Amino acid sequence: MGRIFFLAALSAAAVAGSQASATAIDCGGDYTVRSGDFLSSIAKRAYGRADNFSLIYNANADRIGPNPALIKVGASLYIPCVNAALGKSEANNAAIRRVATTEALPGPAENRPIRVLTATDWAPFANEDQEQGGMLTEIVNLALAEADGEPEYQIDFVNDWSAHLSPLLTDHAYDFSIGWTQPNCALLDDLNDDSKFRCNNFNWSEPLYQQVVAYYTLAGAEDYTDHTQIKGMTVCRPAGYSTAMLEEVGLAEPDITLVRPNGPEDCLAAVKSGEAQVALIATDVAEGLLSKEDDPSVVKLHEQLSYVSALRALIAKTHPRSEELVGTLNSGLTKIKDSGVWFSTVRRHMTAHREAASS
Repeated sequence: MGRIFFLAALSAAAVAGSQASATAIDCGGDYTVRSGDFLSSIAKRAYGRADNFSLIYNANADRIGPNPALIKVGASLYIPCVNAALGKSEANNAAIRRVATTEALPGPAENRPIRVLTATDWAPFANEDQEQGGMLTEIVNLALAEADGEPEYQIDFVNDWSAHLSPLLTDHAYDFSIGWTQPNCALLDDLNDDSKFRCNNFNWSEPLYQQVVAYYTLAGAEDYTDHTQIKGMTVCRPAGYSTAMLEEVGLAEPDITLVRPNGPEDCLAAVKSGEAQVALIATDVAEGLLSKEDDPSVVKLHEQLSYVSALRALIAKTHPRSEELVGTLNSGLTKIKDSGVWFSTVRRHMTAHREAASS
């Protein structure tokens, strides 16, 4: 299997090999999925680049459902325009700060700005060296600039992810931290303590971005179509990243052996060296890393087990303005998605990230 992540429209006609027309697709309206379509081929016809398929998925998550590998012939997909003028939604450089210490920060008050936490070394999502502090940082910046009530806000880089949820959010020194995945809290008994803590103690925004997460192995491995095939294996998941998606499908120790190196690059290296049989990482990140490889085909993606992980902002349930502030942030997210600014922002960051990774 090649490393390009093609998302197929499954039908008997597609299996028979019928091909969709290669004519261009106009943005700003709906497109009806035809036999032979892929999300990537639709993106190619709409934007000129196949790797912008995540823009279409994010615009149609409710229509496609949780499995990005399945789009149905006859389904109607909205094709967002990605070159909208920013207008009022100019990113506020002054709102983003680097914070060396968080000592003696006051608790929540009606007259203080909304305080948002982010951290670095998570390209392209949050990184001090990137434009506007990374994609998620800019999305939150733009959303709060557009939010109902025109709130004052600030976004601080506090480069200790482990301190974000506790004590900085639970003590209400900050309001939001961004870029977290929400566990399936309906399966609370199956989750580990970290996931249970998130379920029990935080409220969540609407998705800032929905990324496809997938299993990677050496190229010679059989095709995995069921999670039970991974039981008994050594699975690599970077330290600090949620393991809820494993627990939710019955993949927890001792049924698997979990290794937790520092980052996604280390997990791909672990698969190539044989230290792990499977790496679980986001396709956006994996494709950037694999583009640097002399032979990226040595690693194989198992798209049948891919799933969508929504990255959100979260706030402590005990925060006295928790529901109000979630509503404020969500109002801005809706506006920048409806205007096309969200899609332009995502496309710009993802394009820059891929170009940097391949240079």
